[in-house]
Amino acid sequence: MSDQAVAYPADAGATTYLLTVRGKVSAPTVADVRELHNATAGAPQGVAAARSLGDLSHNVYSAVNDGSDTILFIDHWNSLMGLGQFFGDPQVQAGAGQLFAERDAAVWGPTSGFGNHHLAVPSGRSVVGVGVLRVAVTSLDAAAAAFTAYASATINTARRYGLASHSTWSRIADPGETVAPEILGVDLWTDVEQMNAFYELRLGYEHLGPVFAGEPQTSVWQSAQGEWVEW
Repeated sequence: MSDQAVAYPADAGATTYLLTVRGKVSAPTVADVRELHNATAGAPQGVAAARSLGDLSHNVYSAVNDGSDTILFIDHWNSLMGLGQFFGDPQVQAGAGQLFAERDAAVWGPTSGFGNHHLAVPSGRSVVGVGVLRVAVTSLDAAAAAFTAYASATINTARRYGLASHSTWSRIADPGETVAPEILGVDLWTDVEQMNAFYELRLGYEHLGPVFAGEPQTSVWQSAQGEWVEW
């Protein structure tokens, strides 16, 4: 199907949203579930359907420290209508049920004034690591100032350790749901060992703690091994 023939959802535009799906796989290891993923979510018709509804990218990561049975999907969408339609499909839900023994999915919207930055990746390098921070905050305004201060204090050092981008997202409630302000921080790195070494420095955390309204959930991830269908 040519792109000219695709009727994208009415709300599809330049604003992007983040979908994160984190969970334990239904098979003994991540490698075991790869074939199932590629045959369902990664099948050509599945990819085409997701893209036609606004799914711009899909990447798969495995946990660095949580054993061999935990994976993370990170997707960028430019249509909330399309995202809801896609995951409301019973076949998609059944496919997710086959992949995961348990999972947590959340949708996140872009933030402004949080010190987000995106840097060019040096020639011959690629993003292979992801650092994730998820936390409830006292307010989005207070969090914006705190996360900007954190980014200002760490950007130069983080770059030397291989940082490619630092972005923050705010939780979007499901229909009929009320949620407290919650932030997701996503760092992309070109080296997993260097990523871990940077986080061990614990730089800039003093800026973030005062705006946390709960215990932060932090995790580190690496590109899942093997040939996963991504786009």
